[in-house]
Amino acid sequence: MKKQISILFILFLIAYGCGKKNKFDVDVSEVDVTIDIKRLDQDIFQVKTDSIHKEIPRLNEKYGEFFKIYNQRVINIGNSNSKAYADNLQAFRSDYGINDAHKKVQEKYPDLGDLEEKLTNGFKHYRYYFPEKQIPAVYSFLGGFNQSIVIADSVIAIGLDKYLGRNCEIYDKLGWEEYRQKNMYREKIPTDCMKSWAKTEWVFNDSTDNVLSNMLYNGKLLYFTRAMYPNTHDSLITGFTGKELEWCKANEKHMWEYLIDKNMLYSTDYMTINKLVNPAPFTSGFPRQSPGQAINWLGWQIIDTYMERKSNANLKELMNESDYQKILSISKYHP
Repeated sequence: MKKQISILFILFLIAYGCGKKNKFDVDVSEVDVTIDIKRLDQDIFQVKTDSIHKEIPRLNEKYGEFFKIYNQRVINIGNSNSKAYADNLQAFRSDYGINDAHKKVQEKYPDLGDLEEKLTNGFKHYRYYFPEKQIPAVYSFLGGFNQSIVIADSVIAIGLDKYLGRNCEIYDKLGWEEYRQKNMYREKIPTDCMKSWAKTEWVFNDSTDNVLSNMLYNGKLLYFTRAMYPNTHDSLITGFTGKELEWCKANEKHMWEYLIDKNMLYSTDYMTINKLVNPAPFTSGFPRQSPGQAINWLGWQIIDTYMERKSNANLKELMNESDYQKILSISKYHP
């Protein structure tokens, strides 16, 4: 009899577990999206020195507007139509540091098939929720350790030299702090791309630029990224380590009470906002065990609560909602 009860109990747990559906799990198998990453990082180094002038038109045609952005805003070598461009490109390619970075990028990223698959999955979810939106072309580049992700009109470009792995010796030589290096690894690329894309599709816009509006805007971006990658670990969504996530969960109430007690929620002071929402070794005012940008995680929890209470809301409405006081009021957030 006891054995029968145990079996029934286990079956109940299995049935209960199966019934708890991830609210972001949607069927995107029939969504027609394919991401093919064009590799500018390889193309500009494969051109032979005596053929640079001949290859410039081909590169212009293949990479379009992004080639102009890359030359003028990323590596700053000028317009590809200028007479000096070929020499400038050759100087860039010949630089010892750039060559070293190129070798490491090619060792780390001989193939981008896994990234294409993950980005395809992310943008299938994007088209599912936003069928009217355009799917961008995706490129990879070597930027001399400038930008990680470049967003332009209908373009996402990935600076692979900013994703060579945690504690890469090049990053140490550049003097970059650990908190900056911790997210410079391959698995972060898909979520970084989706969040960066969302930033340009839904630009921060609020009549009152205060701590609340900033933390909830960033919370929306995290919520959006979760919707694009329903089964991705929170560490890849937030950029926090597992230990940092545990700290946030354990201190959610304390963080909220601190903001309330210090009257910081409606502060419009630029420096206060900057210290709270931007990357840092830890969040200003919180213990050193906290991750930088911990209040963005808090903003995510408020957004999640808001969406739970406003059961008829969808992702499109959320991303278009910029009344952050309204979001807080409806959420009735109280950790």
